[in-house]
Amino acid sequence: MNFLAHLTLSHFSADLQVGNYLGDLLRGKEVAQLREGIHRGVLMHRAIDRLTDADADVRAVNRLLRSRHGRYAGVISDIAFDHYLCRNWVLLGPVPFALFTRTTYRNLLAAREEMPERARRYVNGMVEDDWLSLYATADGMHKVFERLLPRLSRPEKLAGVEESLQEYDAAINRALLLLFPRLQSLAESYREQPPSP
Repeated sequence: MNFLAHLTLSHFSADLQVGNYLGDLLRGKEVAQLREGIHRGVLMHRAIDRLTDADADVRAVNRLLRSRHGRYAGVISDIAFDHYLCRNWVLLGPVPFALFTRTTYRNLLAAREEMPERARRYVNGMVEDDWLSLYATADGMHKVFERLLPRLSRPEKLAGVEESLQEYDAAINRALLLLFPRLQSLAESYREQPPSP
């Protein structure tokens, strides 16, 4: 799962949303220095990733993608799941999408001072360019994958990614629809955790 799924699953708590946003951006000491609610969000992010990575349907999708895209199959499926979440937003989204993005951006901007500099820059770009809405359209997905290219050591492995998503459309959609309720249950368990004394 990529940004949209993590932020959707933690929509009920600003702290958990911020932690889910930071989950892939922070390491070791940086995580330990976060206040408790945000720290729990990072832990939630990692639990979501573990459940997703272990899911049989997700692994089947990654096998399909691996034939053309090699080691980037998991990265592609993470991004694709955000697109399919948008496609199924009426069924899976917690509130109307425009309200969700507004609230999410407000939560992230309000917590900027608690983020390391690189995460702050990242969130500024996310809000300014409305990254979450990019997942909703084919043009937006094209932009998401274009932004990814400079960060890859073998960008040629992304060639044909949009065709792959079309080819495996049913399998990706099915995997998301089967997995997401389990992720929602996991997220609910974090919502119900009382804060540490």
